[in-house]
Amino acid sequence: MVVTISTDTAAEISVGRRMHGLKATMLADPKLKVINLFGLRNKNLNNFRLPGRPGLPVPTSLLVDERGVVVWKDQAEDYARRSDPTVVKSALSNCFS
Repeated sequence: MVVTISTDTAAEISVGRRMHGLKATMLADPKLKVINLFGLRNKNLNNFRLPGRPGLPVPTSLLVDERGVVVWKDQAEDYARRSDPTVVKSALSNCFS
């Protein structure tokens, strides 16, 4: 199952889902509660604020096993970069084969 977590609100996620035809489960975390639990708040952007949001996360892809253990993590220095799908597919194959 693919789950995304975003600092967008539920309404913003809904618009994006329709606009881009996305099918993954997408969760809203505008107060960064889950992002902070995983230690993913972007420390380099502490002064960057969006209205109603306390900051931004480090772009991160995680693979989590059935016990809730993180078995793979890919992070980006550039806030606009995301994990390449081929890298994630390879990690899936290596972690869950």
